[in-house]
Amino acid sequence: MTLSTGTPPRGTTPPGRLARAGSEGGACGAVAAPADRARPALDVVVRDIDGPREMAACVELYHDVMGLRPDDGSLNPRLLIAIQANSGIVVGAYAGQELVGFAFSFLARDASPPNAAGRDGVGRLYQYSQLAVVARPYQSRGIGRLLKLAQRSRCLASGTTLMRWAFDPLRTRNAHVNLDVLGGRVTSLVPAMYGTGGFGDDTGESTDRFVVTWELTGPALPPRAQAPAFAGTPARPGEAYADGADRLVVLPDAWQQHREEVGAERAAQLRANLRSTFAELLRDHAAVSCTRVGAGLAAYRFRPHTAAGDRAGPAAEPHPGGC
Repeated sequence: MTLSTGTPPRGTTPPGRLARAGSEGGACGAVAAPADRARPALDVVVRDIDGPREMAACVELYHDVMGLRPDDGSLNPRLLIAIQANSGIVVGAYAGQELVGFAFSFLARDASPPNAAGRDGVGRLYQYSQLAVVARPYQSRGIGRLLKLAQRSRCLASGTTLMRWAFDPLRTRNAHVNLDVLGGRVTSLVPAMYGTGGFGDDTGESTDRFVVTWELTGPALPPRAQAPAFAGTPARPGEAYADGADRLVVLPDAWQQHREEVGAERAAQLRANLRSTFAELLRDHAAVSCTRVGAGLAAYRFRPHTAAGDRAGPAAEPHPGGC
C-alpha cells in the first residue's frame, strides 16, 4: 500500500491510490485466520472529508460502529466542519463511493512550565486525534492504519511533528496497531477518562485510557519490538513478568469475549488490577508493544524511559479525547 504525503485539495482524490488494503491479521497482529486471508483485495482511497453531506455520513458511521445509546452524546456535522476549518484534520476512507472509515483530530499545545519571568512558556504543538472509526465489515483490513498515515502526512505538510490520542488499554488489537505498527509510545494512563459507566457497546465499564504519543519524524512503519519471552512460565492474565529490564503484562486478547465468559464483576476486578499495574509501570516505563503470546492472551511490553527513548517524568495531560 502506498500513501501520498501531500495534502490534496478538499474533495479531490490525492495522487497515489491507497490500493489493496489487506488484512491486518488477528488480534495483536497474529497471522490472519484462513477466513481473513480469503477476503478479496480491497481498493480504498483516503481523502479529506468535504462538505456537510460527507460530514453527516461520518456522524452516521460513528453511531453505527459505537452502538451509542440516546443519552451517550455524539458528534454533529457542524462540529466536524468547524474543526476542519480551524487547523483540524478530518479524513475519510472510501471503498468506491462508500464511506468505510474516518478520523478527525484538532490542534493542541503542550503546557509548559513558567519561565524565569514567571510567564507560561510556549509548549509544543500537536494534533490530538479524537477518534478513528472503521465500519464493522471492514475492520481488521488495514483501514485504521491508512487513516492514521493520512493524518500523519497532513500533519507533516503543515509542520506538525507530533500526534496524540487515547484508547482503551484492554483493546489489544488497537494497542498492537498503535504501538507495533505505527510506532507510538504509551507514556500515561488516565483512569475513568469519561467516567465509570462507559458508553455504547462498553456501557458498564470504566473508561480507562492509555495516551499514545506518536513522533511523526520517525519511520512511518517502524521495526517490530522483540517478541515476549516467558522462559517456560505459563502466562496468566493480570500478571507482570520481568524480561531483562523490560516488564511484560499479560491480559486477554479479546476483552469483550472475556467479559462475557467470566461475567462483569470478575472482568471489572481484572480491569482494576491491570489499571493499578499499568499506573505503577508508567512512572518510569513506556509501553512500546502489544503482541499475542498464546491462546487467548496478549502481552504489553513496558520499557524503561531511557531505553524507550522517552523523557522521564509525567506526560502532558491530554485534552479529553479518543474513543
